[in-house]
Amino acid sequence: MDSYALDISSPEQIFSLLGSMIILIAYYLMVSKPEKKILYFSLSLVGGFALLFVAMIYHNAGFIFLETAWISINGWGIWKAIKENQ
Repeated sequence: MDSYALDISSPEQIFSLLGSMIILIAYYLMVSKPEKKILYFSLSLVGGFALLFVAMIYHNAGFIFLETAWISINGWGIWKAIKENQ
């Protein structure tokens, strides 16, 4: 049973948790206060890079694909928000 225990003491796990929290906070803010899109997309992008880093350490193909897509979507969102503000 101990082999399934969640160990959050490693730097990778801490980094992963922080990245997840940043993404969730950014998403919540984007939904509740959409007028600051660039900031929220940027936060979500940072969180995505943090999670991509961890996924690459563990060679998790599905997670790498998901985070690459997440980063791409947020990059597109930033670009679109910048174009709307011009």
